[in-house]
Amino acid sequence: MKKSIALGLAAMMTIGLAGCGSSSEPAANDTAAASAATSTATSAAAEETAAASEAAPAETAAPVEGDTPTIAFVGKVEGQPWWDNVKKSVEEWGAETGVNVTYQAPAEVDATAQVQIMTDLVNQGEIDALLFSPNDPDACEAICKEAREKGIICIATEASGMTNVDYDIEAFDEAGLGAFLMDELAKQMGEEGEYVTMVGSLTMESQNNWADAGIARQQEAYPNMKYLDERVVDDSDADIAYNKTKELIQKYPDLKGILGTGSFDAPGAARAIREMGLTGQVFAISVAMPSEVQDYLSDGTLQSVGLWDAGVTAKAMLNLAVQMHQGTEVGSTVDLGIDGYNDCSVNGTVIVGNGQIAITADNVDEWVAIGL
Repeated sequence: MKKSIALGLAAMMTIGLAGCGSSSEPAANDTAAASAATSTATSAAAEETAAASEAAPAETAAPVEGDTPTIAFVGKVEGQPWWDNVKKSVEEWGAETGVNVTYQAPAEVDATAQVQIMTDLVNQGEIDALLFSPNDPDACEAICKEAREKGIICIATEASGMTNVDYDIEAFDEAGLGAFLMDELAKQMGEEGEYVTMVGSLTMESQNNWADAGIARQQEAYPNMKYLDERVVDDSDADIAYNKTKELIQKYPDLKGILGTGSFDAPGAARAIREMGLTGQVFAISVAMPSEVQDYLSDGTLQSVGLWDAGVTAKAMLNLAVQMHQGTEVGSTVDLGIDGYNDCSVNGTVIVGNGQIAITADNVDEWVAIGL
């Protein structure tokens, strides 16, 4: 199970994101699916996260004192809103902390070009830490091995299957995101009524594991809700999600909720709900791009969708690089000094935060304004 969690948001990046089909699923996910049904700790974390700030983060980092590293951050691609936001966050962090950090990324989603950037940075011998989100984790192993042999700290995200990194930081695990989505849906449904699940494909492990975790959360916390034991597949297509939603509503007259996990689920379902005049009666949620659901959130067809801010994850990675450079040891938990990453669990080299957030009518415009 090593397919990138980030691939759940197809429109955000230019690789096959809707399919959760990369080769780098966070390793935290390997155990999350098995424990989702019984993880009280994860459910509690999801509740905490659901109540957290729902606005685009605007934290200010404090200047770093003492010995500071020279850091390079390598993103997946230049010129895409998701990664432009990461670049902006990295540059803001550098300005606020006074730490020397540079950001580079290939012009296209190209593993070879990305590895070449990393290779050049390592061979220049001027950096203390290399941070990155790989287009192909396997392709990055050799240069990361070389970097670490030279004493360079290597920190990744969306690459927990890698062996030649010091740590991989993930915004959440599967159980946490599934529980989070269910908590949001339950709130909208008044914690009662019938619901179904929707995914892009039955072969997309992350999306199905998120759905399973959502069901487990419902069974644990919302006894007045009823799962209709139907998982709908929309082939990662909003038009199919739209048509499937109309069919579901006709099939189940008392249907009240749709727990989606793919980025096309909520937009497609919302279109059907609005057209059928069922706003406020049938509710849907999934992860989604803010720009794709802005109108539905604004008119109340949708109440919320799930998201995480990769720019905040990047700041957590940068904070960890400073801690490691200054000799701080990472234990079974770690505080990376930023909301959603204050009490991260550590499992081997994988660090997992609670970075999922709710996009609502109150904050969607802020996210759209930054291009998401």
